[in-house]
Amino acid sequence: MRVCILTEYFHPDTTGGTGTVLSELAQYLAARYSDLEIDVISSTNVYRQGPKRLPRYEVWEGVTIRRLRTPKSNRPSTALRLAAGAVFTLGVIRRLFVLPPYDRVLVVTNPPSLPFAAWLLRRLRRTPYIYLVHDLYPDLAIALGALPRQGKLARWFAAAQKTWLHGARTTVVLGRCMRDHLATRYGVPARQIIVAPNWSDPNRFLPEVSSRFRESLGLTGIVALYAGNLGKYADLDTILDAAKRLTVTSPEMTVVIVGEGAMRNHVSSRIRAERIANVRLLPMVPAADYPDLLAGADISLITTMPGSTGLGVPSKFYNILASGRPTVALVSPESEVALVLAEAACGVQVDHGDSVHLSAALSALANSPADRATLGHNAREVFLRRYTLPQVADLFYKTLRA
Repeated sequence: MRVCILTEYFHPDTTGGTGTVLSELAQYLAARYSDLEIDVISSTNVYRQGPKRLPRYEVWEGVTIRRLRTPKSNRPSTALRLAAGAVFTLGVIRRLFVLPPYDRVLVVTNPPSLPFAAWLLRRLRRTPYIYLVHDLYPDLAIALGALPRQGKLARWFAAAQKTWLHGARTTVVLGRCMRDHLATRYGVPARQIIVAPNWSDPNRFLPEVSSRFRESLGLTGIVALYAGNLGKYADLDTILDAAKRLTVTSPEMTVVIVGEGAMRNHVSSRIRAERIANVRLLPMVPAADYPDLLAGADISLITTMPGSTGLGVPSKFYNILASGRPTVALVSPESEVALVLAEAACGVQVDHGDSVHLSAALSALANSPADRATLGHNAREVFLRRYTLPQVADLFYKTLRA
């Protein structure tokens, strides 16, 4: 079976985003299943760090990669991102129709116009496609305030998205909240949707009891860690508000925020202006140091933006589970993260904006080493049962062969 994966970013992407996820998936499938011949069409761009341009053609770990020289789409302007994504999509269409036919296409949601290429190939060549939804547009742009819900562009994009979703042989989502959103918002039949979460590496992320990161900073007492993108979708103000309360209720606790993004300056300004002494703001660490960073936490924090339930699942959640740390999550009760925390008894869900309950949850865990140990043990156990690459990749294989 000839399979083509369509994604702007791919190997050697190590950012932890879609490119990394698809690289690990393709590598595993190519090694595990001899009946699959896997091609990838991506760009010569690297998302963050690395060479300025990648080679146009490469065979890596049994996977053939064909790269297009197109403008980079991770730009600050929404218009420029959409334009660059459209250029990449047109390049993909051109390449698809000069290559020999494929049996299946796997397409992702970034750039937002890319599913059109798979849909067009299905219309003209009857090639079935699997639609992997990581970030759903225009829904995410509307939630972020980048697009007015009733604007012409949002309505057009929603109509196009519905067409692409209904044209897919199977739609793969990261969580049950996303499945429910697609069924409600776009009328996608439940039989057409498969939930396949992201994963983590059980040998890389371990429930360690010591950390070079923690020791180098001289962190003592209890550490609550938020590590990730400091973007507009993160409820960081609630974390800062809770930290101020913790100076009274749990003065031994330090809240460590690690990352980069649009809200970093805002967070830094609040820490200085309000003299929030128990918060440390630090830059993003190299990918190689990320497991050690998680090992430096007693409690890990996750936050999403209000109104974003059903539009994605934070990939960092699976690394936190693998690290054997309890999670305190600022998410809605219907989100996939909240469902897992409740089912596996591995953390605490707190509503968006509720700094009072967030500080109370952190204080309770700070004062109970036994509870932290139990929740952390449960986190590691549910991770090993459900969220490793072989388990998820085998589900993708069955989906491709169906």
